[in-house]
Amino acid sequence: MYLGTRKIFNPEQSEANREKVIREKSGAVWNAFVELEGLINKTQIAEQYFGRSQAWFSQKLNGCTLHNKRQAFSEEEYRKLAESFRHIALRLSAHADEIDAATMELPQEDL
Repeated sequence: MYLGTRKIFNPEQSEANREKVIREKSGAVWNAFVELEGLINKTQIAEQYFGRSQAWFSQKLNGCTLHNKRQAFSEEEYRKLAESFRHIALRLSAHADEIDAATMELPQEDL
């Protein structure tokens, strides 16, 4: 189910296409980045979670051919990517909780 903010012209067809794409890991990963609409920084995921470059990550994500071999994530790399998304979600949730718990800013004269 698409959870983004864009208006979808034909939601039923879009959902049917989405279901086809996410059946395979490569499609599910590609779709996640499309639907997250630039909210997740691929460079930082590559560096922080894989210790690799953005170029390495993009080649795997896009299935580029390098030295006559199609680049793809391994099963372990897919697991690591899923875990990185879960870790980012936990971090976001913790920050959201801190925002909810914080008080409103005091007026300047009260400081």
